[in-house]
Parts: sequence; C-alpha cells; structure tokens
Amino acid sequence: MSDGPGSAALSVVVITRDRSAQCERLCAILEEQLKQPAATDVEIILVFDGCPVYGWVPERQPYRTVHLACRSGIAAARDIGIGHAGSPVVAFLDDDALPARTWLSSLQRGLASYPDHVAFGGRVTGHDSTNLYAQLRDLVYYLETFGAWYLSDDSGPDQPGTPYVNGGNSAYRRSAIQSSGAFDQALPAYSDVELGRRLDLKVHGVLLTGMSILHDHPATFRVYMERCIRSGRARALIWKRRGYREHGPRAVLLAILSNIGWNNYARARRLGQRRARAVAVLFCQEVAHGFGYMASLVRNR
Repeated sequence: MSDGPGSAALSVVVITRDRSAQCERLCAILEEQLKQPAATDVEIILVFDGCPVYGWVPERQPYRTVHLACRSGIAAARDIGIGHAGSPVVAFLDDDALPARTWLSSLQRGLASYPDHVAFGGRVTGHDSTNLYAQLRDLVYYLETFGAWYLSDDSGPDQPGTPYVNGGNSAYRRSAIQSSGAFDQALPAYSDVELGRRLDLKVHGVLLTGMSILHDHPATFRVYMERCIRSGRARALIWKRRGYREHGPRAVLLAILSNIGWNNYARARRLGQRRARAVAVLFCQEVAHGFGYMASLVRNR
C-alpha cells in the first residue's frame, strides 16, 4: 500500500490499536456508505498505533495504511494521519465507533453548505445507555458543552457555533490545520478542545445533524476516574502552554468548588433513581480532576 500523501478529496483517518474486530466493523459501515453515488474520491487511512496491521485489511482502494512501530498516543497518531492524507478535508473516526448510515453524506452536505466553516462534527453517544458512567458523559459533560441540541434526535437543524468538535467524530479543512497547527501532542486529553479554541470554532465550527456515532464511553469507575485525572492534567498544561484564562488555577478551583457545592446536585437529578450514586461519582470526579490539575502544575513548573 502507498505510504505517500494521497490525492483524494476527503480522507477518513481511523486510529486503531489492538481492536481488530471493532475496526473491521467500522470499515464495513464506511464501505457501505462509499457505495452511494455522491461518495466519490474518498480514502480510508488506517493508522496502526503501535500494533501490527490487521490481517483483514485489503490491499486496495479506498484503503491506505500507516504503521507506527511504537505507540504514539491519539493526538500524535492523528497528526501523522493528517500528514499522510494530503486531501483538502481530513475526517477522524475512533476505531470503536458505529457511525450513523448518514455519517458520510451528512459530512459532505456540511462541507457544501458551510463553505466558510473549517470544522465539522456530530453527536457522540454511548453504546450502553444504561451505564451510569456513560450517562454522566452524555447527560452532564456533552449536554452542558453542546446544549439541548445534543440530546435531541438526529434530525432537524444543524448547530453552528460549537466550542469544539469531538476528535473521535470530526472533520477539518486542511487549510485551517495548516494555519493554526494540528493537535497538541503534549496533552494527555483535551487535544480536540484545545484545537477548537485555536480555530475559534464558536465562529467557524458546526455540528451536523446526521453525522452521529455510537462510541465506547468509560464504563467503569476506574476508567472514568483515570479520564478525569487526565483531563485535569491536560487543563493545567493548556494553561501553562497557551495562557487561556478559563483553564487557569483560579477558574478551575472556582469551578470545582461550585460543582461540589451545588451544581452536581442539579446534574444528578437527570439520573433519576441513581441520583445518590451520581452525586458520589461526581464528587470523586471533581477530586480526581483537581488532583490531576495540581499534579500537572507542580510537575511543569
């Protein structure tokens, strides 16, 4: 397979590591969508982040592979994928994603309908809607980030003016990436959030109806807390590297205190009978986030 930059109009980059079955399922969904008449000149670039190339990957178009001998991390792997794509629009899907059947056509519609916008995304919801940690991800974090649009069904109007587009379900015009720089590889999390800040996506981004995916949200307490610690570490690094006031120590401390003091009780009401357990998990979330933030500040003085 070719290792040089492609010449397609759209590149879909999938970062994968030791998830052969999930990645094959994703690619089968994409292949079905590539059969649509409008889905022309699209390539699928599989970036193998420190794992062998899967045996099922066909050596033919629309596939191209990039093999990284050592694990690079999601931000670095995405940046490498951008370099190998070479097309004017680069989209990203996580290897465990289940895209809606309208994912590709919705992205192509968005590219045509919003010529002045530089980033495109859609809803990202958990596979297991009954899992508490997945519910917290959807009903707290995503809802408060993207508003009521996020929990509505996948129809109706698009949502221009988004703070960022989720890195596991996103697309960017290459010209914007070239002018602002790509994902910050130093960040253990929040690389898509930080990129959205640099690209000013509240003006230049849009969430598209129909460009939705199902995704593996954290499903256990341990994984959820590890994610909270990484998020805290990342916010401290963003503040140190970029100076964004919303990620500074004062802003983070006030947010943690506000959440523990009263916000988390209002959030927990969305969980119904799981309210008490949700409050407990949200309290631990704030502690873990604060721990990660302070540890990163001390380490990077």
